[in-house]
Amino acid sequence: MRVAIFRPDEYARETAKLLEREGFQVLHAPMIEVEEQDVEVEDADFTIITSQTSARIALRRGLVRGKVVAIGPKTAEPLRERYEVAMPSKYDSSTLYREFRDVLAGKRVNLLRSDKGDSVLLKLSEVCDLREYVLYRIVPAFGERQRKAVEEVASGRVDAAVFSSRMIVRAFMENAKRAGLLEKVVERLNEIVSVAIGPPTADELSKYGISAELPEEYTFEGVLVLLRSLRSP
Repeated sequence: MRVAIFRPDEYARETAKLLEREGFQVLHAPMIEVEEQDVEVEDADFTIITSQTSARIALRRGLVRGKVVAIGPKTAEPLRERYEVAMPSKYDSSTLYREFRDVLAGKRVNLLRSDKGDSVLLKLSEVCDLREYVLYRIVPAFGERQRKAVEEVASGRVDAAVFSSRMIVRAFMENAKRAGLLEKVVERLNEIVSVAIGPPTADELSKYGISAELPEEYTFEGVLVLLRSLRSP
């Protein structure tokens, strides 16, 4: 079973090894790139960190204040060495909002994330002193690697495609459009196993008429469990 992943290079290596250890073949081309931004943060009672990239930048620059709420174990892992970290039961912004709204009420809260973060977390400003800090911008990646990956999907040489964010979906589709393969790619993605990590990613795929599988846990470990269950004996 050949699986396509589209994460940035710095995260894809670990993901590829995870899949390859289970016998999957991996096609990788990053569909997005990260541009870090210069920010200074105020003191806070809580810091919300929504991604591995945000965690990495925040730790390197000393931007964490107070207790931490992190989305997902990979985001929480490096933070736990220095801070008290809590996580929502499902690794998405909507669950964080529902489960931590009361905890954060009346507190000073720093939200550290990308420029493409889910707007649902901004609703926390209704109950707390919320400050949003954009640590990095997400920009689409265009080039030979991306074009070849799109062609592999369009030609049917991929059995599964994993999309881990809304921006990756958008960037992939823009690459497909530039290659003149958008219609064929959408057709193929409905024929193979298309996996979305989290409801926002699934919603983005649905805009193109693609019905995606969601893993029980919104992580690549969860994706692995899903792919195992779908793999032919």
